[in-house]
Order: sequence, then structure tokens, then C-alpha cells
Amino acid sequence: MDKPTDPRFLCGSGVEAFDGNELLFKGALETEGGVHLLTGYPGSPVATFFDVIADCATLLRERGIEGRMANNEALAVASVNGTQMAPLRAMVVFKSVGLHVASDALALGNLAGPHPEGGAVVVVGDDPWSESTQVPADSRFLLRHLFVPILEPGTPQEIKDFVGAGFALSRAADLYIGYIITTTLADGGGTVQCRPNHYPLTNTNHPFDLQTLALNLEKTVLLPPRTGRSEKQMPERQSRLFTAVEQLGLNRLADVPGADELLLVTSGMAYQYVYQALADFGLVGQIPLLKLDVTWPLDPRRFEGLLNRFRHVLVIEERRSFIEEQIADIAVRLLQRSPRPVAHIWGKQFPSNENGLPSALGLNVSIVTDRLGRFLQVINPPAVHRVTERINQELATVAETARVKVDIPPRTPTFCPGCPHRDSASLLLDIKNKFTDRRYMRKHHRREPVDLVFHGDTGCYTMLLFEPNTQLMHNYSGMGLGGGTGSGIDPFIRNKQVVFMGDGTFFHSGTSAISNSLFSRQDITYIILQNDTTAMTGHQPLASMDRDLMDRPVPAQDIERIVRAITGEQCLIVRADPGDRENYHHTLERVILKDGVKIVIADKECGIISNRRKMRAERAEQHHLGYIPRKIHMNVTPEVCEFCLECSNSTGCPGLTVEKTDYGPKMATDLSWCVNDGACAKIGACPAFEEVIVTRKRPPRMRGHQIMLEDIPEPAIDFKGDIWRAWLAGVGGMGIGTAAAILVIAGRHEGYNVQFSDKKGLAIRNGSVYSQLIFTKNDTSAAMTVGYGKADLLLGVDLLEAVRAIDPKAPWRVASRERTAVVVNTDRTPTIRTLMGLDDFRIDELEHMLRQATRPDRFFSCSILSLCERIFGTKLYANITMLGVAYQRGLIPVSLESLKEGIRQTIKADFKKNLRALNLGRKLVTHPELFFEVEPAPSLARTVREKAAYLNLREMGTRKALRSDRPGAAGKRRLPDKSVARTYKHMVYTTLRACRELDRQTMQDIAVRVYDLVEWGGVRYAQRYVQRIRRVFLADHESRDFAATRAVVWNLARLMLIKDEFYVAELLTSYEKLRRDRQRYNVNPSNGDRIRYRRTFHPRILGKQVDIRLPHWGLYLLRNLRFLRRVMPLYRHKERRFLKWYEQLVDRFEHVSEADYAPYIEALRAVESVKGFAEIRWPKMDEARRRVKQILATTASITNEKQSPLNT
Repeated sequence: MDKPTDPRFLCGSGVEAFDGNELLFKGALETEGGVHLLTGYPGSPVATFFDVIADCATLLRERGIEGRMANNEALAVASVNGTQMAPLRAMVVFKSVGLHVASDALALGNLAGPHPEGGAVVVVGDDPWSESTQVPADSRFLLRHLFVPILEPGTPQEIKDFVGAGFALSRAADLYIGYIITTTLADGGGTVQCRPNHYPLTNTNHPFDLQTLALNLEKTVLLPPRTGRSEKQMPERQSRLFTAVEQLGLNRLADVPGADELLLVTSGMAYQYVYQALADFGLVGQIPLLKLDVTWPLDPRRFEGLLNRFRHVLVIEERRSFIEEQIADIAVRLLQRSPRPVAHIWGKQFPSNENGLPSALGLNVSIVTDRLGRFLQVINPPAVHRVTERINQELATVAETARVKVDIPPRTPTFCPGCPHRDSASLLLDIKNKFTDRRYMRKHHRREPVDLVFHGDTGCYTMLLFEPNTQLMHNYSGMGLGGGTGSGIDPFIRNKQVVFMGDGTFFHSGTSAISNSLFSRQDITYIILQNDTTAMTGHQPLASMDRDLMDRPVPAQDIERIVRAITGEQCLIVRADPGDRENYHHTLERVILKDGVKIVIADKECGIISNRRKMRAERAEQHHLGYIPRKIHMNVTPEVCEFCLECSNSTGCPGLTVEKTDYGPKMATDLSWCVNDGACAKIGACPAFEEVIVTRKRPPRMRGHQIMLEDIPEPAIDFKGDIWRAWLAGVGGMGIGTAAAILVIAGRHEGYNVQFSDKKGLAIRNGSVYSQLIFTKNDTSAAMTVGYGKADLLLGVDLLEAVRAIDPKAPWRVASRERTAVVVNTDRTPTIRTLMGLDDFRIDELEHMLRQATRPDRFFSCSILSLCERIFGTKLYANITMLGVAYQRGLIPVSLESLKEGIRQTIKADFKKNLRALNLGRKLVTHPELFFEVEPAPSLARTVREKAAYLNLREMGTRKALRSDRPGAAGKRRLPDKSVARTYKHMVYTTLRACRELDRQTMQDIAVRVYDLVEWGGVRYAQRYVQRIRRVFLADHESRDFAATRAVVWNLARLMLIKDEFYVAELLTSYEKLRRDRQRYNVNPSNGDRIRYRRTFHPRILGKQVDIRLPHWGLYLLRNLRFLRRVMPLYRHKERRFLKWYEQLVDRFEHVSEADYAPYIEALRAVESVKGFAEIRWPKMDEARRRVKQILATTASITNEKQSPLNT
């Protein structure tokens, strides 16, 4: 069924809101005579242009407009060149580095010129801040080199209107027109005035016969000597361009009669920044301002008069000096012809040799405010005299925001949960490490170690440059050039080489790379990551698919068949499933170690597409049945987890998170982000990972059903001005863009002029994201970005990213103590480096930083993510809930009806639940007591009672032990403790009485650990622990805060609780775990719900790891076989020997002198790094021994003990 066209694109009058890429498309529709071809290649910031084509495919097919995504940028421009054989108009769109690829075809097409009744517009997406582009982007210089005139829009309205202007210029000047749109404009947008669409009369529905005899071969076949003749025509063509620019009213001068001291010249987004700075200074209409729309070539005739008139000309442009150089060149030639003085030209340099506007990276409102304010103070034109105080005030704001003290870790992007590239990356990290192990290589491959070299390429796998995969990308030359990079170093090294290549890159330029590797006799393995989509740029279709961008059937091109056709029988080609880790591992090792060119096709669907299909199926089931009969989750049992970080270091998966336990931080799965692809479990690092299978027979009781979200009073809106600015911050996947889209529609519904700018590109892959929104009343003009200290609302779905918005090291620092209200979530979302143990941050410190930089009377912080998870079973409604909080606090200047309309138009599939989330946030403001009951920390006595109850469960069975929980008279009587429970209580209380000076938390730790030791080895085993605790305590010092005792409490228990197969089985079948899992997954057996487990264990048999699936009932048998520990003397002998060694270390503490106390504490804590299972744990044990030996070598009280086993 054809998809209906968004009515905004059919609008012929009035005001509508669009983003920048939508405006490019709408501008093409509004172009006089219509545009016949829309083509290009996706790349940030213009990737979503192709999504718009796909969304409007029905309209394009009906009107005969060709929308197409080429295999690469050169082919896209070549297709535009082809259209100019006839009176057709074509627009091509790609990012700045795509211009490099297309430059050859563009040089020829532009020199030949468009058809007299046709036209060509080349849209280039520039990224001034290099946020998602590998090289500094300033396409103006390359376009000038190719003789392509440059058109630069500066506002959302101009993005749309300048498309038609570009075609008019192209036709008039007989040149292609370069159209530069920057990231802020492309990823941003706003409300614009619409005009009627024009559709081409000649179109794909009404084709014609091309008369080849009528073709002007002088233009269409441009080769010498015709090339020189075309170049000689360039001055005349540029002259026609100048005339057309004037006729179209471009390059407008906002003149001020009598103001001849200073002329400001600007273009593109810089115009917005300059205008906003002048408005803040009170100088709009007081200083002449020339806005250049066509920035190359400049008309010398126009500038000569301006240079003679003004004393100073200040050029404000992003990146390098481009306009300034042209004006300076005109000034030099003017001086050569006339002795009259000309203006001083400033831009990148200011008077007195001061630095001017920056040449590197981009600009923003506050950079321009700061530089322009200082420049005005130096030259001091008459208009400045009356606004000196306002200029000083704006400069003070810039300086004040720079003084904020912020020290926070970066949040780097990573592969999405479920990404097939993570399977390849984690496995190759393992292979790379194994290949450098001499013993492994001799045993398995009978050869010396190999250091793998990885050549970088472009795609989702470019994120290999971030942790934890930094060793899988050793260089980078560009898209499709990884193999070519390897060809340079290949003859000089013995290393085996690997390069990743996506299927999009394969069709872009990869086939040529593979052919070149064969021709160069390389020793390299290509891993073609076939996920059947252009995932990095938004899931546009590929040549390997059977439907094109406009959903028309096309022949699917098979990558494997193409590769075999290129290589013949000269190289090994293997297709593998990255999800089958074991077979994929063997395949990669075998293939990489072979000589020559090898190709592995890693065939697994993109995780986002796979998960979307799964979610659609679940929504259909939910709609039909009212519940999901069967759902599988990935779970981590914290009691089993050793927090060795192998899972996070191997996968870097954002579906993992960290939770607090009695034994410190442990790894967990974040159910809101985890898609259960099993990547974390497949590495086989530990038995803590398990699949939880929840089956239901009827709808479960909705979480939070008892909370009534009606009768919420309307808030008083706290907004009195003409401009409202908001900054929304979070992590990719949290719905920041969705929240911003809701506010855009709400603002438009309320009657505001709306502008916005979103952070996209790499950031959407779980990196830092933000959105900026600006509402203005009436005809008030404002820049579409938020200046330093100018945000009225800072809404942080993630606290770390909210603090990043005030960091002076970042180009934003949007908050101020006088202006900015805050609504922020205080739940922790770890960064990838945090999950790896490389970085960390504290929530309380971050909140303090944010409070210090914002309005204290308008600060709201709350654990929104955990609240939503508790109420809705997922964190994904946190963004809407926070909009409700901000609205109810009067911080969003729209009505409730407008906000609901925003939700209705933005989230069509789940309006009711999102409306409930909005009302949850509102209710949280009016009645916070309903959601957060202040519960005191569990007392020591309660902890001991609970643990004793669990011991009773083991001896008495669940039904008897829980009799007191059942209603009735008999249920009021608690059954007496069994002997083990009584002994446990006695052991804990006598120990704590003997150590009564310890702090309460340490006492709590002892109670928990004694219980666990009883579970592990019985009462006598636990007594070994408490006896040593008491002896250490008696030898310890209160003046030292009993540091030795606390170290032994933690570390001795960790080593005694050897997580062998029997204890792991105990932990996985414990009543505590079962109760926790039922609560987490909303499982109610009385409702017919059931929970099952699927686990893979990795025991070592004869020194080799084997994978065994063990059913849940088998664990109950296994845990009762713990007596086998006593009859197997070599069982876990490494861990036992290490425990004995540490016990000897503890026992010698009573002989430690005062002088040696501190180093001995360090020795007692040296085992804290001993974590993990088997091969992961054993090297850490050896390292801990070596560390203790080094420490004790310096302690006099121990080194005198000649026969100490600690020194062996």
C-alpha cells in the first residue's frame, strides 16, 4: 500500500515547521518548473534528505519525479551531467567529503554548463565543528577550484527558497551552482512560509525521445581543445551570474545612511550570529550589514564603492578566510588603479595584531558576540557610544560562563545494542590478543606469534576508533580506502592485515579496493560486514536489496557473486554468521592466517532493523491479545558476577550497566536498552549471564496502576519575554530528538515562530546528544542556537550530559545563575569508559556543579529513569515524563493542549501511554510523596533476620518457612528458627559484640558475608572467617579507623567464597534471586506467569573450556553435591592455595609494627584486583602475590621473618 505523503510537503501557503533536509526537499518541490531528478549519496549532515525522498515516494511517483540514491557521489554527479542533455533540472546532495569524490565529474559538468532550459544545484553538507566529519570541512575552496559559484543559506526560510534561486542562477549563468548547508541548518530547522509546489511537465511518467542530432557536442563532450574554449567563457558567465544575483535580490545590504565608519560583512549561519549579537548590543539598524548569499565569486564593481566609502570592513565567516581574501584581493586591485584610500579589512586578525575570528572549527552566537564586542570597543564607532554598558554586560556573561569549574568524562559513541559489528569486533579483539601469545600460536597454529594490523574504513565500524576497540583501527584514509592503505605498507611488513568493509562501502568503492589488493599481491583479509542497509546514515537501501529508495522493485545484487566474479579462484571467500561465535572464531583464525587476499562475508542483519521488526511483532501481539505470551530477556545475576569487566571490555555494549550490591558494584543488563542479542554472554567470561524466558497466559497487572493521574491543576507559566530558549541533553536513544520534535509542534500550535537544532551524526550511537529550541513572538528575530548563559530551560534526561552543557571546554555553556531553570534526571547512565573501569563520575558531584551554575529557585532533580522503569516497566518514557515535570513547573510556555498535540503528531503509535507519562511528570510535581517514600536503610537486626529466614527456607522448605506471611490466625505465629539459622545469628551477634567499635556499615558487611559463607561451606567454614576477623580487630587500631579489619572483612570473604560450580548453582537457585527476578520481570505465578532460565556454563575439563547447557532443575542437584569438594583434593586447587596464602597474610597482621601498618594495609588490599573466573582470574592472583611480595620487602616487621611463606 502506498504511503500517504506528509501534508506539510503539499502545503502551498501559510506556515509549517520543517527540518533542514526537509526544507531542501520542499524547496525542490517549490522550484519554478519543477525539479526532475533528486539524487546523491547519504552522509551527515544531509543523510535524512534521502529519508524524506523515501517518505514522499508516492508523491514523486505520481508526479514523475525521479528520486534516487547513487552508489557513490561521483556517479550521482554524473547522473546530473546526463540530465543536462535535455531541458531538465537536477539536484544532487552529499556531504563535504563526498564533494572530493565527485569533483572530477563536477569539474567537467560545470565547465560544460547546464542545458539552457535546465539547471543543476549541487548541495554540499558542511560540518564546521568536525563533529561527524573526518576532515575539516570548508567546501567553498574546492567549489571555487572547480569554478562552481557558491550559494549559502543562513536561515531555515532561505534553505527552502534558495533551492529555486540556485536553479535560476544556474540557468542564467550557464553554470552549476554549489549550495552549502552546514550542520546546524541541516540538522536544525524551524517554521517557514510555504509556497505552491511546481511539478515538471516532462517527467518519468511522460518520457520523450532525445534527438541526438540536436545535441550541442561542444558542451556535452568536453575534451581538449574544447576545454580551453569553455574556460575562456568563464568571465562572461560570471558576469551573467552577477546580473542574476542582483535581479534576484541576493547579497542584501542593510544600509544605515551616514554610518560610514564600519561595514559588517557576513554569510550563511554566521549571519544569524552577527544579527543576534547586534540585537543583544542594541545595535540592529545602527551599523551597516552586508549579508552575502552568493559567496563566490564576488562582484568587484559592487565592493569597490563600499571599500571607498567605509573606513573599516569586518568580515565574519565560519572557518578559514574565504570572503575576506576575495575582498582583500578586490581592495589591492582597486589601489593599483586609484590612489583613493580604501577600507581597513579585518576578520581573522584585529587591530594591534590581536587575534580575530577563529579559523579552526565553527562559530556560535557567543564567539561572535565576544569577538565583535571587543572589536567595537577598539574602533569605537559613534553608534557604540550609547550601548557601551550593554556590550560590557554581554562580554561579562561570556566571561562568567567560562569560569564554571567542570571536570567530567567524555561519552563516546559505540555500536548499538544488537549490532552485528560488535560480534566481529569483540571476537577480533580476542583473536588479536591470542595471536600475540606464543604458547597459543604454537599449540593451535604451529607458527610464531602474529601482530594483526587493522586498516580503517568508513561506516558504522568507524566507531572502532573508540573504546574498547581502539586496537582494531590503526589508520584511516577514507571511504573504501582501507585496503588501499594496506597496499602501501604490505611489501615491507610480515604482519597479517585486516580491513572491515560495510556493504554500503562495498558498492560505493569497495569492489575497486578488492581488485587493487589482488593486483598489488597483498596479504590482507577483507571482512565485509553485510547487514543489508546503509546503517550509519539512517538505513537507506542498498544495491543488494530488491527495493530502491522509492520502493520500486530492482534486481538485488549479490555481494558474494560479485566478489567471486572479481577474484575468480585466486582468493578464499567465506560466508559466516557473526552471531555463531564459535564457528565464526574458527573461520576468522583460519582465513586470516592464510596468505594472499581473503574475503569473509559477515552476514547478519542490522540490529536496529532486526529489533524494530521484533518490536512491531510484539506490538501486534499486545494489540491482539493484550499481552505478550513469550518474551526473552538477558539477565546478569549480581551474586555470580565478579565485576571483572571482561564483558564490557570485550563488547562495549550500552545494554550493560552497573548496579550497587552488598559486594560493591556489579554488572547488570539495562532492560530498556538491551535487545538480548547475547553478545555479552557469548564471550564465555562467566556464568552470571542467563536468558530469562517469561511466559504469560493472560495480561499482567499494569505497573503503577494504583496511581491516579487525574485532577492535576494547571500551572502558572513562568515566561514573560519575547524569546524562550531551551537546551535538551541526553544520550543517544533516550528520545531527545523526540522530545524536541514534540516541543516544536507544541510551539507552532501555540503560535510561536520556532527554530531548533539537533545533534545527530555519530552521537545517535549512544553518544552525547542535545537539541536546542527557540520560541519567538511576533516578528522578533533570534538565532537558532542558544548562546552562552542564554538558556531559559535546561532539561537533562541524563545528568552527565546536562553538566556537559555548562562545561567551558565545550562550545555551549548555555546556563546562567540568573536565567536558567533546570529539570534533570539523577539516575546514572554509565559511559562506555565507565563500564570499562577507565572513567568514573559521581552523581552528587555532578548535581552540585549544575546547581552552582543555574537558578537555585528553579532547580528540579529526581530519579526519573528508575521511576519510569517502576511505573511503566521501561525507562523509555523518561523524556516525556520530564516534559511533564517542566510543564507543570511553568517552565515551558505552551498550553497543555499544545503539548498534547505535539505528542499526538510525533508519537502516533502509543499516544495513550505517552500521555500517561506526561501526566506522571505533572503529578510528580504536585504530589511527589506518592512516588518516593523515604525508606530508612535496613537495620542490622533486620538484615540478620532476613538472612536467618533464608537459611530456614533451605531447611524447612518454602511453604513452612513462609507460613507467617499467610493470612489467618495460624499465620500470625512465626515458626522457630532451625539450628543453622540460630547458629548464624549467634555467630554474627557474638562477633559484632566483640567488634563493637566498628562502624555500622562494616557490621552490616560482616552479617551478609557470614551468611554467604554458611551457604558456601557450612557453619565451620564461616567460623574460619569470623575468627580471623576478631583476631585482626583485636590487633587493629581505632586511630586508624580499623582499616585492616575493614580490608579483611571484604577481601577474605571474597576469596573464601570460591565461585565453583556448586556455589554458582546455589546462587542461581537462591530464593533471593527468584524473588528479585519475579519482581524485575513482573512475573506473578497466580496470574499464570512462568519464568524459565536458559544458561550456558563454561567449565574446564582437562584444562580445556567446554560449553554446557544445564537446565534449571539440574542446578538444584548440582548445589547439593558440594560435599564433592572434600573428596576431590585437586578441585579448584589454585583458588584454594591462593586463599591459604591470603589467610597466612591475615594471620601475620598481629605481628605488624605501627610503622609498617600502612604498607601492610596496602598488602591486604592487593587482592582487590583478583576478579573473574579461571583464565581471567589466575594471572591476577599471580600479580597480587608479586605485589604483596614487593610491599612486604619494605616492612621491617615482616622481612625479619626468614621462613615466612608470604615471601615464597
